[in-house]
Amino acid sequence: MNTKQVEELTGITRQNIRYYERQGLLEPARETGNAYRDYSKEDVRRLKLIKMLRMLDMPLKEIESVLNEEVSLKEAAIRQQEALLKQQRQLQAAIDVCVSIHKEKAEVIDVDDYLEKMENMSRNGGMFAKIIDDYKQVSQEEQQRQFSFYTEQEINTAGAFEAELKKYAVKNGMKFELVEGGMYPVFKLDKAVYTAVRVLEENQAVQSDSEGSGQMSGKTKIICKRELRPVAETKIPERRRRFFSGIHTIVVNIKRHRAKSILNVSVSLFIVVVMTVYMGNLNSARQQIENLPKNLPIKAEIWNVAEDQNSGLFIREEVLDAVYQSNYTKDINEGVELIGFPNGKESQEEKEEEKSYSQAYVPGESYWIEGVNTTGCIDGFKEKEIAWSEGWNWEKFQKEQDVCIVNQEIAKQEDMKLGDILSLSLQRYYQDISGVSLYSEKLEPIQSEIVGTADFTSLDAEIAKPDILIPLENAKLIFEKNQKPYFASSLSFQVKNPMKLNVLKKEMKEAGLQSVVQGAAHSYAGAGLKMDDAVFIESVTSLQKSLSLLEGFLPFVFLVVMMLGYIVPNLLLSGRREEYAIMRALGTSRREGSILFFMEHILLAAAGSAVGTMIGLLFHTADAGSAFSIWGLFLICYALGAAVSMGMFGRFSVAAVLSHRD
Repeated sequence: MNTKQVEELTGITRQNIRYYERQGLLEPARETGNAYRDYSKEDVRRLKLIKMLRMLDMPLKEIESVLNEEVSLKEAAIRQQEALLKQQRQLQAAIDVCVSIHKEKAEVIDVDDYLEKMENMSRNGGMFAKIIDDYKQVSQEEQQRQFSFYTEQEINTAGAFEAELKKYAVKNGMKFELVEGGMYPVFKLDKAVYTAVRVLEENQAVQSDSEGSGQMSGKTKIICKRELRPVAETKIPERRRRFFSGIHTIVVNIKRHRAKSILNVSVSLFIVVVMTVYMGNLNSARQQIENLPKNLPIKAEIWNVAEDQNSGLFIREEVLDAVYQSNYTKDINEGVELIGFPNGKESQEEKEEEKSYSQAYVPGESYWIEGVNTTGCIDGFKEKEIAWSEGWNWEKFQKEQDVCIVNQEIAKQEDMKLGDILSLSLQRYYQDISGVSLYSEKLEPIQSEIVGTADFTSLDAEIAKPDILIPLENAKLIFEKNQKPYFASSLSFQVKNPMKLNVLKKEMKEAGLQSVVQGAAHSYAGAGLKMDDAVFIESVTSLQKSLSLLEGFLPFVFLVVMMLGYIVPNLLLSGRREEYAIMRALGTSRREGSILFFMEHILLAAAGSAVGTMIGLLFHTADAGSAFSIWGLFLICYALGAAVSMGMFGRFSVAAVLSHRD
């Protein structure tokens, strides 16, 4: 048929038909004699195909590949689909920018800002889209690279193998060319290069002839895999293509072996949940030990050695220095006792007479005065129980001299008021050489302003309540002015770091303190140290035993995870030797195949363990830091075991596995 008829049949103009001819897409026959073009039905079909593909915006170069059967129509259509989708994304981004400009309220838009945004969108979005497109392209190529068919004939020789391949090519109207013979032949089908391998299906028997050699019988599966296209043709860098190809293989294998994949994920999830609970208990034990000093504070007091008196003692300066200078003490409560006589009631005879301890202080006739540095010197007493003069508080009280706080009951009995000045004659206690008897001697009188009254009614009835409180430093100054040696009457403190309890006890022992002994001879010397540390020691000992037990099992836990990392892949790979052998026979190296199988198991283990980690966080069996540490440790241990398993997995004969002789 002539050009005009072709125009009418195809709807393509004469100019375009000529253009396609010049591009080599069409070669019509020529009539003998006049050299007019004579288009055949095949030429018309080619033109219609060209028109269809051009309407899909397919480049002429790609159309030429389709017409020359270098690329199948389906493959070309998939490529064009990806190109059109990419254009669609770019157009949508441009549309979004146009909409944004339209919504601008300002008359003059910031062009630089929009240019920067568009360049960022193009750079970041284009890079991400490029990665996605490359993966899709590689995935599609991998899906189309491999095909298989069955044959009823036995394939025991290279010639039989070649014959079956030729038969397949003829049946499908394809051009066959053998490149390399053998039991793993390399051949061409329509210019595409393939490698083939034959596999005896698992349900087929293996017979033995009279000489004892194995013979295959029944159906044989032939698997053919096309070689990769050149990088220049695919436009994907070799490393990226190999990476995406590996990802595609892993994804396909996970889907194909869905049940085993679920089992791998489940095992990993269970292991991590157990590890999270275990590590949660381990961290809890550590945390309890760390918090024990805060939850079970230890109080230490100075007593006499007989443990029958903790006030009215004589505590030496060496002991005070050791307590104050230690790095393991805090909240020190120090007190000193004095006797006061109001308004000079003490007679001249009494002033000159030396009195015993029992004769010195007489309630109602004298006052028990105590110099204190904290309210803690009186058990249970708080500053809130003090009614202060305006502008006064405990901190200011400790810094002043000649001031005092009066017991509220005494203030009522003696009609004392805030701001009154007390004139007091003083006496102090001292012990004899034996330390068994206690006497008093006079000191210079003092005058003190009442700056507060203390309500002791809320305290335990058995707790002794002083009549008057004065600042400790003021009391020490009184001793200094009277040139009398200072001894504290009571001393207690909190242990700052109970975990260093033994170090503190050693320091106190070096200062002259000793353990209290019930039933020992009575003495007023403050030489005994008493600590309420029994509960703390019992608790910390119990927790440390639990912690040691848990820590002792820690290496065993990691060893179990490594063993599971070895055993689980071994079990899951037990039925996949043929799959691995086929990969090897079709050109995959042992190293590459092992890496793909290894990564498949590690990705599944990572997914399962991540879910286990989330479960641990959800039920608060571990904090975020511990949970993710467990996840990382699990993957490391599991990967070590899986690496050993994969190293041993591929040690078999590929030919023996494919022929079921292994």
